[in-house]
Amino acid sequence: MAAHLDPTTQAYVDAAIEELFRRLQTPPSQPKVKEPDVFDGNKSRYDAWKQQVQLYVGSMAKDRAITTMLSFIRGERVERWRQAFSKKHHQDGAWSFAATDAFWTELDKIFVDPNLAKTAQARLERCVMGNRTANEFFQEFEELVDLAEFKTTDTHVVDILQRNARESIVNTIYASGNEPTDYESWKTRISNIDTLWRKSTIIRGTTSATNPFLTARRPQTVTQPAPTPRSTALPPPAVVVPPQAPTRHDRHDGTGVTYGGRGQPMDLDRACIKCGKKKSEVGPCQSPWHVPNRSPQQQKIRRAWEDETAREEFLEDIRLYAAEDPEDFAAQGFEFGSA
Repeated sequence: MAAHLDPTTQAYVDAAIEELFRRLQTPPSQPKVKEPDVFDGNKSRYDAWKQQVQLYVGSMAKDRAITTMLSFIRGERVERWRQAFSKKHHQDGAWSFAATDAFWTELDKIFVDPNLAKTAQARLERCVMGNRTANEFFQEFEELVDLAEFKTTDTHVVDILQRNARESIVNTIYASGNEPTDYESWKTRISNIDTLWRKSTIIRGTTSATNPFLTARRPQTVTQPAPTPRSTALPPPAVVVPPQAPTRHDRHDGTGVTYGGRGQPMDLDRACIKCGKKKSEVGPCQSPWHVPNRSPQQQKIRRAWEDETAREEFLEDIRLYAAEDPEDFAAQGFEFGSA
């Protein structure tokens, strides 16, 4: 027969057995948390990344949590900063922060966008519902309201909601005669109407999202008139009227003919006003205006003078001569202003 143990010894043995069983038991598995994304220094993604990391580290000890969080900051834009940050705040195998809140305060100074509120305000104005579900729309809308440092109780936020929600839904709410008075009432009405419409599209098998609140009209049968039988007789031949020549008004005078009408030739071989002979004929007036009366040198000079480009070059040379040496110009018998 086994001897009985004294109460003190029995209590010690019971505690040892209980501890042994506790150690042998398999600890319950902890739910796995998805690893956060890598943060590369993009300030627009900082807040979302911060929330992911805070959930991931959970109840880790301070030093382990900071090391883990810092390991998810990688990339060319932040590599030098991360090295300098670790060198400054990690000494003797431990972080100099008293708690993880102090660590986040340092990161906020670097990565929080100073223009975040202004940017969110601009994005809020452009956040339209479109064909998205009401839940998707309000999730983005309220996130931007928070980033813009607004409140859903603000009157201008309700105004933005009415402008950005689907127009057909807003028109239906106004047509009901029961206008919501605050943001939550508008949100509830918009969500309910959107849910009912999507349910009706499933039941009725329609997919149009353009105007979901108008009952589809039945196609009306239009009676077409009987076609008129075609005539087999050929149409009469068309009468072709020849175009009439434009009327010309030519003028004759003692020096030649001036032709009227657009595109008519000019009479270049006109009569001389002194002797009446043609320009191409020998003139008894001995004027070099008649081509045969000209000497070879005169003909050469005349051709050069009649050439507009050569004439302009000649006049320009005379002007330069008068400007550069006015005394010699006057000595040659020229007068100023004659060129």
